[in-house]
Amino acid sequence: MKRAFAILAAAVASGCGSSGPTAWEVHPDGRIGQLQIDVSTEGEIRRFAGKPSRVEPDFWPGKKGQFGHSLQYRCGRKCLTNYSINKATGRLSDYWTQSPRFRTERGSHVGMSAKRAAHLEGRKLVPGCGFPRYLHLRWEHDRIFVLAIWKGRVDSIGYLGPHTVYYDGLC
Repeated sequence: MKRAFAILAAAVASGCGSSGPTAWEVHPDGRIGQLQIDVSTEGEIRRFAGKPSRVEPDFWPGKKGQFGHSLQYRCGRKCLTNYSINKATGRLSDYWTQSPRFRTERGSHVGMSAKRAAHLEGRKLVPGCGFPRYLHLRWEHDRIFVLAIWKGRVDSIGYLGPHTVYYDGLC
């Protein structure tokens, strides 16, 4: 019983079911810890993050068929980390987290004040939809890397890759 509790405690403390470093870096080129957008497979994600709490299918309104699925990991109360897999490529297409264990290469993380994150990233807050403000760390036609801001704080880190399963992207 003590061993089972120790394993559970380690999984909860890790934030995503994976033991290892205190924090993982998320980069504008699509690297997330040891994972990579458009490169990493579902098996690699599961080895990195463990067994997901939930697997959700991803559909596009008005089109037939499933475009992929998302592996959801609980990382605390009101905290989720999602890794999406594009069905056609079989690779990691998107990533979104509310976990403070993930940081940008400049040190911004969930829970930090938006003003501090903007200073660290050398970026200005911009209006958005879905969230009232964003810090765009990479914004191109096929790659979107943002810090989503809610009530003056970094709420989440998101990366939508070239083969995103999110039909509406971030407007």
